[in-house]
Amino acid sequence: MRKTIELDNNFYLEIIEDIEDKSITNINDLYSKNIFKQDKFVIKIDFNELKPIMYKKILKRLIIIKSKCKRTKIKIGIENGTKILLGYVLNFDEKNKMQNDFLLAINAIFYNSRYERYNYIYNNVCNYLDSFFYGKNLCSFKNDYCRSDCRKENDKVQLNGCCYHGRVRWLGPLFGNVPCEYLTNEHTCGAQCISCKLFTCDYLRKKGIVFKINEILLLDVFFNPVQKFFIKYMVFTPKEKILKRLMRT
Repeated sequence: MRKTIELDNNFYLEIIEDIEDKSITNINDLYSKNIFKQDKFVIKIDFNELKPIMYKKILKRLIIIKSKCKRTKIKIGIENGTKILLGYVLNFDEKNKMQNDFLLAINAIFYNSRYERYNYIYNNVCNYLDSFFYGKNLCSFKNDYCRSDCRKENDKVQLNGCCYHGRVRWLGPLFGNVPCEYLTNEHTCGAQCISCKLFTCDYLRKKGIVFKINEILLLDVFFNPVQKFFIKYMVFTPKEKILKRLMRT
């Protein structure tokens, strides 16, 4: 097993078996009264003590604590050469997706700007959604055609499946559909549109494949209800336009 978990902005976490240091803050005890008695802020994450149902609440607290530390003289982490030890991790299972998602969220918190954080989250969620489908043909395509009844037009199955929108977008399919302008010749998304990647048709839903924003930790923790609305519904839209909208709300 790796001994450290590298984060961005020169932070890292150290994987250890045990530690007894009262100056280190257990991530389950993230309260201001516990933090501001110290001159530095170092965390301990013990996944045997940390329940997934508490992930969101703890991450929200960490966002507040990090902001307060920046406004005070409390140093975040321990400097170690050019890097900063943010804390220690115990009982970490590299194959556990929920634990990995929690650490991705920790990393997101310690980005310097909101745009950098959103870009990081956006890329990670898109990569997860892409990897979920990669090489599985869950849509049952045959000869590049969607076999699902929900994608038939004039009794013909459609090439490229869901990658169609109305000729006049805001009118929907009233005047017929056209292929998405961001669809590449390799049948991939040239826009890296998170909204399209989150969408699943009736055919996939019957298979139990549904992506809910509130069940994806990175999206649930860092975005408010209005932002989540845009993430869900800004289909056929390039990444940069979505990010700009998220930054404004």
